Amino acid sequence: MSCDNAKTTQCQERTKDPLEMFHSGHLVKICAPMVRYSKLAFRTLVRKYNCDLCYTPMIVAADFVRSIKARDSEFTTNKGDCPLIVQFAANDAQLLSDAAQIVCPYANGIDINCGCPQRWAITEGYGACLINKPELVQDMVKQVRSQVENPKFSVSIKIRSGRERAAMTLQWAAVASFLYTEIGLILTLCLPFISPQRWHKIFTFPLWSKIATYWNKAFLTIIVLLIVLFLDAVREVKKYSISHGLEKNSNSNPSAYEHVQMKLFRAQRNLYISGFSLFLWLVLRRLVTLITQLAKELRIKGILKIQADSNNDAAKKYLEENERLKQALEKSAKGDEQITDTENKYLMENMEKLKTELKKTSDGNFLCMFECRKNNLTFYTVKFLCFP
Repeated sequence: MSCDNAKTTQCQERTKDPLEMFHSGHLVKICAPMVRYSKLAFRTLVRKYNCDLCYTPMIVAADFVRSIKARDSEFTTNKGDCPLIVQFAANDAQLLSDAAQIVCPYANGIDINCGCPQRWAITEGYGACLINKPELVQDMVKQVRSQVENPKFSVSIKIRSGRERAAMTLQWAAVASFLYTEIGLILTLCLPFISPQRWHKIFTFPLWSKIATYWNKAFLTIIVLLIVLFLDAVREVKKYSISHGLEKNSNSNPSAYEHVQMKLFRAQRNLYISGFSLFLWLVLRRLVTLITQLAKELRIKGILKIQADSNNDAAKKYLEENERLKQALEKSAKGDEQITDTENKYLMENMEKLKTELKKTSDGNFLCMFECRKNNLTFYTVKFLCFP
């Protein structure tokens, strides 16, 4: 630990409680802890721009207590570097209290990092994994307050504000809601008592025709978003699966293993939600298309059925008319035959009469008979030849 003019740094500013600034009613400007940046030179710069409170970068308490070299390289300060809060990463109450006693003369308080999400910090039992151990955090705070003599020496805890997590939760909650909506729509479209023709009427509402121009763009946009979310979930699952295997084999820190397992579970959940949302979105689009096509086919089938029924009725009428004409022709043919038979009988009787008369003649006249057949009727022509 390096301190410029260490005696002068122990001034009244070092003994003030930083919490008093928040009760003053004025805006408090704070330089938050930033890895590798929030050191003395940077803190001196921001104080020139009226920064009220500065934090040091995160310092591992165990290394800070055990190594003088670590103290000299990680913590430097001077007279104008106040008020100052030193941030520590710790998982042991005694080590944290020892580190707090070392920096107490040169700082206004310490801050326990319970929000760092870095993998190495979680593996060592620091940072975000301490959220799952509230008893340990409580013990560390009590230990520091009991061993540091300055009653105004502040002990604070850094945690995640929850905004990032809330944003992610809102994002995946929106995807989950979209998935539930897709399931509801698909089940509704599959109801057996709603015919495709009725769905087709719903799909052909004037409102749908107005938004049809934007439908394809919206469909493709949702497809791209779901694909991006799905690929991100695959990446997260792959990352935490590797970490899960390493932590399980090492057995170095049970809390780190539990934290990685929790991350893996969330990544797998997000993978399932985004994957099923993408799949059902494509299924929904295809289902609507098939219902529309089926409705059109059924409509065409109904039209063809009506045409076939009308053609059948016309054919029946034509057959009935044909039967009537056939019967009429048969009746007319029978009447013609009767007339022909009557005429033949009449001609035969006349021929017999002529033969009788010829026999009665005795003057040597000769009779010539000519037979003529026409239309299945026999005609006889009689000529008399007389000789003197």
